[in-house]
Amino acid sequence: MAAVTVWKRPSRTWTAMEPYYRPWSYLDELESWASDMWEGWKPSYHHGYWHHAYPRMDMYEYKDELWLWAELPGLKKEDIDISLEGDCLTIKAEKKAREVPEDARYYYNELCYGTYSRSFTLPYPVDGEKLTATYADGVLEVRLPKAEEAKAKHIEVRVK
Repeated sequence: MAAVTVWKRPSRTWTAMEPYYRPWSYLDELESWASDMWEGWKPSYHHGYWHHAYPRMDMYEYKDELWLWAELPGLKKEDIDISLEGDCLTIKAEKKAREVPEDARYYYNELCYGTYSRSFTLPYPVDGEKLTATYADGVLEVRLPKAEEAKAKHIEVRVK
């Protein structure tokens, strides 16, 4: 008597997450290589490149105002300049280097110095006359009230 063995292949469905053939997969490798290459060209945040180390900021709307917070540690309020031109808010700051004797020997050189500038396009018109700014404990807080034309208006709908 002859024995018959039936071989079954496991059924498998291919999904978008598991493509059988990816003709452009080499681009992933190329992108990774290019990214690594450019990482090496980034300036260090040390040695005075403070203008590349953008301070972190938050901006959100609350009621009829835009609120902005910026972390600017190590500055004096005199070193910060805020300007508003149309719908563009610009924050400029300068962190001055401390005087160090010429023959000093560094063991760590991580502090950043220099000029910094960052501009934002605001989402709606604001009243520049009522702009307020405070600076305490290394945090700049700016409040920008909405201009009257940007505030929501209630319009009553009449049914005839």
